[in-house]
Amino acid sequence: MYGLDGENSLAADSLGLIRGMGDSVAAFDEARAAGEALELVFPAEAARDVAICGMGGSGIAGDLLLGAYRERMRKPMTVVRDYFLPGWIGEDTFVILSSYSGETEETLTCAMQALERNALCVAISSGGKLASFYAAEGVPVIRLPPGLQPRAALLRMLVPMAVLLERMGAVPPLGGELDEARGAVEAAVAGLGPGVPEPQNPAKQLARALLGGVPLVWGAELTAPVAARWARQVNENAKLPAFASALPELDHNELVGFPGMPADLRKLARLVMLRDPRNHRQVQRRFDLTRELVEGHVDAVYSITADGQGALARMLDLVMLGDYASLYLGLLRGVDPGPVEIIERLKERLATAGYGRTAGG
Repeated sequence: MYGLDGENSLAADSLGLIRGMGDSVAAFDEARAAGEALELVFPAEAARDVAICGMGGSGIAGDLLLGAYRERMRKPMTVVRDYFLPGWIGEDTFVILSSYSGETEETLTCAMQALERNALCVAISSGGKLASFYAAEGVPVIRLPPGLQPRAALLRMLVPMAVLLERMGAVPPLGGELDEARGAVEAAVAGLGPGVPEPQNPAKQLARALLGGVPLVWGAELTAPVAARWARQVNENAKLPAFASALPELDHNELVGFPGMPADLRKLARLVMLRDPRNHRQVQRRFDLTRELVEGHVDAVYSITADGQGALARMLDLVMLGDYASLYLGLLRGVDPGPVEIIERLKERLATAGYGRTAGG
């Protein structure tokens, strides 16, 4: 088992994911510039609505932005995580095709449909078919640096998306929100990085608290997609099961299962509540009351509140904490946060089968 302080603590991180977090501020700046510089071939007023197509680490940016701007969204927006676009997407839909590799088959299928419907498309990718074939078809492409894991390229995808949404009039002018968000990232790198000892490092402390358990991550409103990000980061970086849910919905169903949780599962369940000081008053009460009802049925409950003024800053404050904590949890378990071998095996098996609809599908 690895420690968290000292050089040997990074021995398992073959892809440099932990050290790479230190480049987050530079990634933020580069991504912002890329979003501002992209030459669009259609006017903002041409877009009636927005669709962001992406899977896994390439799609979570859309979820996060939808969560951050849900109350201030000026045009309808959806995130598509599928092989098929909804029927309403057409020539007046602004479609962001997000695939870090440029080879994600679901996103490429959506790209084909979007072009067939003459949608207003842009792409964000490091290469592959999305950045070659579709660029040749006239789709503007924000090109990302190659060699990263998609989950490690979050800021390089999220920030230009936010800028593009502003440019298309889908969100209000960002003003100083981006500057504050950048400050949140900078503060996280300074306070949560590998050089900060565990007694002063909240991410290392949280990783230690979650060690030996299965995280259940709850969010609400702005923090609901952040909870999903946390769970997926634990899945990929720490190679552990983790599950995300959102209030108030979970109070209408999932809550009922806790009293019947078997004793051996109670010993494993570590509940993390991600709260936002701007949560609806009833949601704030639900967090408190729901905790009272379930804390006797789990091993531990941790409540974490976002810090910051703007929505993007509060969101990234929690995202960065979860990213660092998941990486440190992987090191505590003695696993390399980088490889995702089981996903690669799945892709290899899918590649051996025919592609397309099943009979009757």
